[in-house]
Amino acid sequence: MMRYICDIMIRKFIIVDVLDGLRYIQSLVSEDRFDGFPVMEENQVVGVLTYRNLLQSHPNRIAADAMTDQFAYIDAYSSVWKAKEIFDSSNTELLLVQDNKQLVGIVTKALLEGELGKHFDLLTGLPKSDFIYYRAIRLIESNQEMSLAFFDVNNFGIIDKEYGHIAGDIVLKELGTVLTDNMTDETYVARFGGDEFLVLTPYDADQCHRFAQTLLQAISQHTFHNNIPITVSAGIVERKESQVNSKNIFRIVSNLINLASLASTRAKKDKCELSIVTNYTTGTVAG
Repeated sequence: MMRYICDIMIRKFIIVDVLDGLRYIQSLVSEDRFDGFPVMEENQVVGVLTYRNLLQSHPNRIAADAMTDQFAYIDAYSSVWKAKEIFDSSNTELLLVQDNKQLVGIVTKALLEGELGKHFDLLTGLPKSDFIYYRAIRLIESNQEMSLAFFDVNNFGIIDKEYGHIAGDIVLKELGTVLTDNMTDETYVARFGGDEFLVLTPYDADQCHRFAQTLLQAISQHTFHNNIPITVSAGIVERKESQVNSKNIFRIVSNLINLASLASTRAKKDKCELSIVTNYTTGTVAG
């Protein structure tokens, strides 16, 4: 499930002054293995010192000589995925964590990378479902259009029995690659679990339907491992709510994912590729 910065941040940290000597700060690193220090001047954070900064600087210098102004703030209750976005879009190696404008922790790039490793599926290399939650919540908070497509491999249990679990794993990995290769800059895919994949789009249901058809066509044209025949059912749901209630956004996303899953089950039963949720019922089927 989604993890927040407050769950992983370093709470035990030391603030140093711009005039503190690097030899003294290096001794703190060796004693307590601190990976970064906020640097303050007159009660204001003016920079940060990372372990790399210390290694590259002469110990006779002061913090002001070695610090970098490449740092950013992040709220303690932001998602770890938000931290990844900040690191990816900046040169910083250290985030300062705030709660009610108070400095309460730090997050290093190395720490975040270690955490994010838990949020990627080892088999397919795709992010897990909490990434879709994060992106979906952002769309809802900005009141943008949003639809989800839930993809489910048909009769995957039979594939495992007839071809073996190793072959089944290879098929899932290939399927993840096909979906990833057909994503756009504004759509996202995750492995939901087992033989199920989840795609998030900033589209209405009709546009999402067309996009899902493109994905299904790409899957049908792919030659899977050992020529194993693969078919996939998909369910689509569109977010209809116009209001945004921060306390209920997570539940909204959960409900939408559940409805998309039910729609894919309906598609399986009706032996069609796609089922669209209309008015939050699974009554409308599009082939």
